[in-house]
Amino acid sequence: MSAGFTVTGAVSLRLHTPTPRTFLGKGKVETLRAGINDTESDCAVIDREITPTQQHNLALSLGVPVLTKNEIIHLIFAAHARTAEGKIKVELADLRYRLSRLPGKGNELSRTGAGIGTRGPGEQQIEASRRSIKDRISLLSRRLHQITRRRNLNRSLRHQKGLPQVAIVGDTNAGKSTILNSLTGSHETVQDKLFATLHPAARQSFIPGIGVTVFSDTVGFIRDMPETLKDAFRATLEEVRDADLILQVLDAGDPAFSIHYQVITQTLREIGAHSRPSIVVFNKIDTLVEPFHVPPEIQEHQPVVFVSAKKGYGTEGLIEEIARLLEKRIAQVDIVTEYQDLPKIEKDIYRNGYIEDMEPVNEKCIRVRGIVRKHSE
Repeated sequence: MSAGFTVTGAVSLRLHTPTPRTFLGKGKVETLRAGINDTESDCAVIDREITPTQQHNLALSLGVPVLTKNEIIHLIFAAHARTAEGKIKVELADLRYRLSRLPGKGNELSRTGAGIGTRGPGEQQIEASRRSIKDRISLLSRRLHQITRRRNLNRSLRHQKGLPQVAIVGDTNAGKSTILNSLTGSHETVQDKLFATLHPAARQSFIPGIGVTVFSDTVGFIRDMPETLKDAFRATLEEVRDADLILQVLDAGDPAFSIHYQVITQTLREIGAHSRPSIVVFNKIDTLVEPFHVPPEIQEHQPVVFVSAKKGYGTEGLIEEIARLLEKRIAQVDIVTEYQDLPKIEKDIYRNGYIEDMEPVNEKCIRVRGIVRKHSE
């Protein structure tokens, strides 16, 4: 799996009332321990957030380390962080998660310690750990602030140029990076793994009738994303709020695509981007074996396009729909000018758009037709 583990087995358990000590009842713990022994597993993952004390006690009862769902997600993010910004954000999220779970970790954190740098011989080890984590968080926060300032500067420059912004959002592994590559001819990393994209990638492409347009890939939206990671990537996600158009990418072959759509809708609402124009892009249509029906709750609210970004199917139709929705951002110009003034006119148009055609009017004048972008107010 994406976190580097091999799944040896899965057990589904119904739990009416959690047990204070180990979360799971004695019989369920015995069932799990037998399964772990049979498969010779090295650890267990529980698809719930349990208290640090319950986690510690459950690990002792099972005889192997126990990881929570949120810990697995943090590990996946850490494994896929490639840029300096991504690595800092993931480490910050992990540190904040660990800080929230320090109390009750076990006896190893309740021992007292003394020495240089401590507040005295009676300081508990847990306090030393907490202070160390907070110091690291403070250092990383300063580094991230510097990186964020540079990113905001680049984003500001793009807005000053008036370039239309299209954000690509969706569930992890839905094919967002493949769509970005298909639309822009870029070569962003594409992997069949969760959270293969953790850093926002902005690429330019020429859209007929619109001109140069910026497409931005984003981190995958998931259900019940840990708050620590949500906070870490909130600034990145908020770039979506400034987009002129949002592409909501769904995997057409995923039976749970309706749930993913709800997650996307909720996330966009949380960052204040739910009112932006959008297109629902059903990707991976080449994997469908049965007729596909779009639920009314999706089709009634925004345009729907079907593509296979990997195979190249439907890309032209998607580009046409993007151009149609971005038309409000552009204006057509039709200028008759003297030849001596043509260089200045060309420079002005290409600064804000592009020239479609030119034709002579007479010996002194020429007609210039073009597309220019409207600057945001």
